[in-house]
Amino acid sequence: MNKLFHPYLDRFVVVYLDDIVVYSNTLEEYIEHLRTVFQVLRENQLFVKKEKCIFAKEEVHFLGHWIGQGLIRMYQRKVRAICKWETPTTVSELRSFLGLVNYYRRFIAG
Repeated sequence: MNKLFHPYLDRFVVVYLDDIVVYSNTLEEYIEHLRTVFQVLRENQLFVKKEKCIFAKEEVHFLGHWIGQGLIRMYQRKVRAICKWETPTTVSELRSFLGLVNYYRRFIAG
């Protein structure tokens, strides 16, 4: 899907596997961007399930982040999990913890 939407990535589309997020500054732009996305899908004989679609939200949960109003924030459940994580006692536990905090490293100060 990244290849299909390459011209629009980081302009108004984010794609992860089969998840697509369309973002815009105005409702008018948003409608135009949706038309473009649906056109690309149609040209490539791809379909979306209506019941899985959510349109015109000011904030969405995507890949463990809350995205909206020009901000990207960590999902609070993940913040609590990191804060309450017990000290790793094995290499496997340490790898697991480091994998989690590495994913969220952009949000961790210091």
